[in-house]
Amino acid sequence: MTDSPVVLTYRGWGLLAGSLASLLVGYLALNVMLLLVGVLAVTLVGAELLAFGLATRDFRPENFRVQRSESSTVIALGAVGTMALQIANRRRTGFYAEVYDRIPEGVEAVVGSPHLTAWWSGGDSKSLAYAYRGTGRGAVEIGPLDVLAHDTFGVAYRAAVIEDRWPVQVLPQVALWTTEITERLRSETIGRLLARPPGYGTEFRSLREYQPSDDFRTIVWKRSTFDHLLVKEWELESRIDVAVLLDVTRPMGIGPRGGEALDLAVDAALLVARYSFGQGDRVAVLTYSDGPVAFLPLGRSVDQSYNADRVIGAAKIKPGIFQLEDAVEYLAKQLGRPATVFAFTALDPVPDFTRGSMTDFRKAGHQIHLFVPDPLELFPPLDDPLAERAERLVAGPLVAQTQQAVAAVRAAGLPVTTYGREDLLRHVTGRYVRARLGELPA
Repeated sequence: MTDSPVVLTYRGWGLLAGSLASLLVGYLALNVMLLLVGVLAVTLVGAELLAFGLATRDFRPENFRVQRSESSTVIALGAVGTMALQIANRRRTGFYAEVYDRIPEGVEAVVGSPHLTAWWSGGDSKSLAYAYRGTGRGAVEIGPLDVLAHDTFGVAYRAAVIEDRWPVQVLPQVALWTTEITERLRSETIGRLLARPPGYGTEFRSLREYQPSDDFRTIVWKRSTFDHLLVKEWELESRIDVAVLLDVTRPMGIGPRGGEALDLAVDAALLVARYSFGQGDRVAVLTYSDGPVAFLPLGRSVDQSYNADRVIGAAKIKPGIFQLEDAVEYLAKQLGRPATVFAFTALDPVPDFTRGSMTDFRKAGHQIHLFVPDPLELFPPLDDPLAERAERLVAGPLVAQTQQAVAAVRAAGLPVTTYGREDLLRHVTGRYVRARLGELPA
């Protein structure tokens, strides 16, 4: 591999320009002193460049070895991860070094620094350690590593790019809300089950202490005291197959930063997947643009749960046009027995139900629940009435398109729910309860 070229810095260009200007002015003014200064300056810059070029003639990426250790691979949005690097210099000679580990969009350094400036002796190693925070959900890569050699006077440098990258998955803060909502979901499901005649579908597991999220109908009054209430904990015997479908095209990017339609859908999809795994269901995940972006086949293992988190959490806006008919046709080929599908899509364009793929999908026994973002409900209310009117005027065509798409889906007999910034998880909870109880969607 060839050596990286010697590049002049701003200081180097300034010295060279000043030297040439001194020569020109001295020549025009016949000023011997200016001519001597110009000649001396050009000579010094040229000699420095020649000496630096010879001293760093073997400056190549393969002369450096990078080892990353004690580094995070998965962090929560807003949480802190760590990065530690050991970089070995295999060159025999030392140099004034500047090292920078490239930080991608979606993470930011908070403690320490991904940047290092020091004298680097030949055969020596340098350490780089810092902590970073996840600022954007999705899969990112830290790196590559830039190593620069500077000359003594700062007039030139050589650069070597070491292609060493570290993948990091930034997931939503699901741990903060999953427990509370899944307990509420379990309570609502069990409460509905108790309202049905006893029989197949439930199995008594144990007694436990009453929690505020529990349905009061689960209280065992004969075993409870005034200050110590006990409830029956049940398990569902039947298991279902659950599939999560995420539209990742540009219409799902509408909404304020951090609260886009896709971000809300990711939270809801993670809720569905985690609760389904907790019930022993098999779960599949599909992110779709104008074709499949990522697909996770049905499974119920611990690794499957981990992979589902990664696939859902990595969902990002992709170019393409989402066709619901194509997505369900692809999904139907991957699923075996009938499944319950939770689809989050902007329905842009309006599905073409004349093709029959949706009809075939339902005839195969699959149930689909559609969740469509409401453009206006994604944004917080504005204090200024004039600004709010302007917002509604601008969003008018998009709102009309959404209403048209929702009406077409309902006319085809499919359950569809619009959601805003605050109500998606509640809608998903209700749909999920109906699906687990085998009820027809409202």
